[in-house]
Amino acid sequence: MDLVHALRYRVYCKEKGFLDATKYPDGVEYDSFDSYSVHIAAYDRHGAIAGTLRLVIPKEGQPFPFESFCTPFPDHEMPAKGTVAEISRLIIAPEFRVKDDQREFSFRESIGQVASRWRGGSKPQLSMDAHTQGFTRVAPAAEESTSPRILLGLFRKVYRFSKVNGIIYVYAAMEAPLARMLRRYQIVFHRVSPSVDYYGPVTLYIANLLEVERRLAAANPELLRWMQKSRPSKSVPLLAADQS
Repeated sequence: MDLVHALRYRVYCKEKGFLDATKYPDGVEYDSFDSYSVHIAAYDRHGAIAGTLRLVIPKEGQPFPFESFCTPFPDHEMPAKGTVAEISRLIIAPEFRVKDDQREFSFRESIGQVASRWRGGSKPQLSMDAHTQGFTRVAPAAEESTSPRILLGLFRKVYRFSKVNGIIYVYAAMEAPLARMLRRYQIVFHRVSPSVDYYGPVTLYIANLLEVERRLAAANPELLRWMQKSRPSKSVPLLAADQS
């Protein structure tokens, strides 16, 4: 968790200036949502942290992060607590971003560069409370890894954790390029709010993991099998469209 909080401070406070660094004099960024979140991280083979996100899982009376800055469309019905989570604090470490990234999630020319081989890794036994026991290691990234490859590993862990914990729906406030990248792999997030200025233009999306499964089963069953495997496979399967 120290590595996660330090990366969040490094990116959100120092690099992007989203948060006031003087409020975190110990060099780690954290907030109240961490107490009911599962934290996921990606590492390279040397143990350097390549990316992270948290899955915020509120109970009754606990808010989602998006509720502080975003209002969904009037016709959007929020799923019942216990079946829905929100992806938050999604970060790729600067040294692991593709070189043509101008912003954190701009993947203009890197979509097809996700066929590098995976290597296995052990799972850190870190726990702060019942909701952070899911802190785990995704298939480590080699030095030449691209942002999309790391993101697919992080989303794979989101999917697997959600499946075994009764989570069907996943919110994410993100920029349009990230939503488009995920859609190319049939990981479809549907827009449920207007675009808002929250450290840049973001929109609230929601994914139904059952729909994601159906889409993958029809369009890319190999990727679905990779998403469901308990051990990393040799490579990330590509859609035919991504190979063109």
